[in-house]
Amino acid sequence: MARLSIKKYQDMKINSAKNADPYELVQMVFKAILGKLTAATVCIEQNKIADKGQLISESITLITSLAESLDMEKGGDISQNLSALYEFCTSYLVQANSENDIAKVNEVHTIITNIKEAWDSIPKQARDEHLEQRAAVG
Repeated sequence: MARLSIKKYQDMKINSAKNADPYELVQMVFKAILGKLTAATVCIEQNKIADKGQLISESITLITSLAESLDMEKGGDISQNLSALYEFCTSYLVQANSENDIAKVNEVHTIITNIKEAWDSIPKQARDEHLEQRAAVG
């Protein structure tokens, strides 16, 4: 029974990602990063070093994917600033991992939370207009 529920949950996550627009996908990535960082903090507290390392590694991979998705030509200063923040976060997480430093994980969590809150505040109309422009070009 539990395996069936887990399978349904996994299928739901996959389907929601397939049907999401780019804006929603980025929201999912932010949410995943924050969840992994929270879990990594718990792992440090419980001395689960291997699990902590895996969660931090997955967080770094997700942050790197956000950085790689930036349009440096069209994004201007915003893209450059986000790139610098993402680079800081990844290097800080490497340090946090090697030092088992909860404060550093929490600092990255705060930064990602702030970026996510800004992302979440983009008005739906602006998102829809952007998607329409992309569809017209692409």
